[in-house]
Amino acid sequence: MYIELREPIFGYLLRLSGEYDLAEELTQETFLRALQALPKFRNESSLKTWLYAIARNTYLSKMSKERPKGIVLTSFAEVFMESGESHMDPAEQLLRKEQSLSIKRTIYNLPETYRTVIILREFEELSYGEIAKILGKTENWVRVTFYRAKQKLKEAYADLERRMESED
Repeated sequence: MYIELREPIFGYLLRLSGEYDLAEELTQETFLRALQALPKFRNESSLKTWLYAIARNTYLSKMSKERPKGIVLTSFAEVFMESGESHMDPAEQLLRKEQSLSIKRTIYNLPETYRTVIILREFEELSYGEIAKILGKTENWVRVTFYRAKQKLKEAYADLERRMESED
């Protein structure tokens, strides 16, 4: 279980928190909680879906205890940098990385529910049904929330671009 699912859970928590060390800690806590709760697992969902739900709850619990709202990221670029762009012109690489970083910062600044749905759907590539089970909602709720999250993301990104253009 751990070997197979550690990386997806860690990646989810890394995208959700934006901090490598925190994601590492949350991943360990997630698997500890899962191990303790394993006798209660009822096979109503896949083990992977169940672990994502535990990971999210672990994250929310940690944030409610230790973090003020409005977290400022210090190493966000390291969290999301894409590879495989080495064939591009360096100026184009930089532009793409800046755009990617802007989009991901915008995602990070969305309300937690929107951010979670986008991360699980787009980055973790989970189905609407799997996300519904993780969040304890209906599949239709997830579809509507995903749509709203994308709309909110478009608006926030457009605002960011306008602010950047006005600074130039």
